[in-house]
Amino acid sequence: MHPYIHKKYYLLMILVLGLTLRLILLNQSLWLDEAIGAIVAKNYSFGDILLKFPLGDNHPPLYYLILRGWSLIFGYSEVSLRMPSVIFGVSTIYFVYRVAKEFTKVNPAVPAMLLATSPLAIYYSQEARMYMLSGFLAAGGVYFFLRTFKEDSGIKDWLLFSLFYTLLIFSDYMPVFLYPVFALYPLIRKENWIWWKKFFLSNLPVLVLGILWLPIFQKQGEGGRRLLETLPDWAGVAGGASFKQMGVFWSKFSLGRISLINKYIQYGLVSLASIPILTALFGSLKKIKSSGLFWLWFALPVILGFGVSFAFPAFIYFRYIFVLPAFYLLISLGADSYPKIGRLLVALVITFNLIGWGIYLADPRQHRESWREAVAYIEENAFPTEVVIFGNPEPFAPYRWYSSGKVKALGVTDSVSASREKTERITGEALTGATGVYYFEYLKGLEDPSGIVEDSLGKIGFKEIERKDFNGVGFVIHYQRKQIYANRN
Repeated sequence: MHPYIHKKYYLLMILVLGLTLRLILLNQSLWLDEAIGAIVAKNYSFGDILLKFPLGDNHPPLYYLILRGWSLIFGYSEVSLRMPSVIFGVSTIYFVYRVAKEFTKVNPAVPAMLLATSPLAIYYSQEARMYMLSGFLAAGGVYFFLRTFKEDSGIKDWLLFSLFYTLLIFSDYMPVFLYPVFALYPLIRKENWIWWKKFFLSNLPVLVLGILWLPIFQKQGEGGRRLLETLPDWAGVAGGASFKQMGVFWSKFSLGRISLINKYIQYGLVSLASIPILTALFGSLKKIKSSGLFWLWFALPVILGFGVSFAFPAFIYFRYIFVLPAFYLLISLGADSYPKIGRLLVALVITFNLIGWGIYLADPRQHRESWREAVAYIEENAFPTEVVIFGNPEPFAPYRWYSSGKVKALGVTDSVSASREKTERITGEALTGATGVYYFEYLKGLEDPSGIVEDSLGKIGFKEIERKDFNGVGFVIHYQRKQIYANRN
């Protein structure tokens, strides 16, 4: 850091930088999962979010409860819906700074700066989902956990650790794999019975609430199993354990959430970005006494999550945002172990962070699904006798979120896995009297890989006249009745 800037301003400057980076492109269209959350926040009561909605979802309710309370005050624009995640993202930077300052010998500005510029952290700090909430609660939980080992610790530290950890467990399910870290680390330290007594007491809220939540969790598990039986390919989407998923995990942590068309360039960038990261991580092993907890925090949840995903697919990189702070703390500790090249390693990691973030900004294909634009296109161009259809039992959530209801929209399958006989019947009945159709191919490869919906349109007498591609959404195909098309041409 600059020698003429007082240290007390370092944190403020980094937080301002982190906030600024997280506000850029915040106004993108909501994508599928974000739109689901927006609909829940707008249309469900707090009680329904707690007891009814989770029965058809696969997450705990905390984030939706927060989003509901926030949006009741600040509204439902894209920026408003994403601001809680922005706040969680910036607050995570703060806790990383505090952890480094109080429990390591590294300059705390280093891991804070790494996290502030992390393209993966920036992306999920802009997403109206629960993943950055988990990162914030994990960082805060680890901070107050470490505080309990200090001689001046008191009941406040234990209460805050209990609060952060309890909330963490109800933010998402993967952070439960952080619990073994909290149990194993004091075993390594050989803590006394007095400490363990306080630790067990601090876990009572999680135990009690977990028992109360267990029936809903079991129903969610049953729903997940049914989905996998209906859509076997869903395991790849949800994150089945595989070397490919592990490679994706490393790629995203190294360079951010970008996917280039030219894979040789992407693999080359990831390889180059990996050199300073791996060098620093190797260096952190030299300081295993001070880095041990951070290694447990980073590696153990990933290993456990990968193992569990052989039985129930859940190994997908964004569900492990809560280990990202540990990743950058380890890099900082490792870089500090190289007196001659430590600053260079940090500078290179930040450089590749900015490269990944820059690619994301410059390439619209990296941005979120353009549902807002797709819906606007249809409502501006559709005739009154035309309808919108989806290869799904109902219109997808982002279409429903952005639609004004000007054009009739409906699903034409009875299941997320299209069957030919039922789809042909539903499609024929739904399009009686319609002169034209706008068909969304969204998730076709998963729900209708055989093209049953399109075959049904052909049998009914519709002809494709135009297709328009929207980023992330895919093709929206305009069909008209063959007779009407012939008359107009």
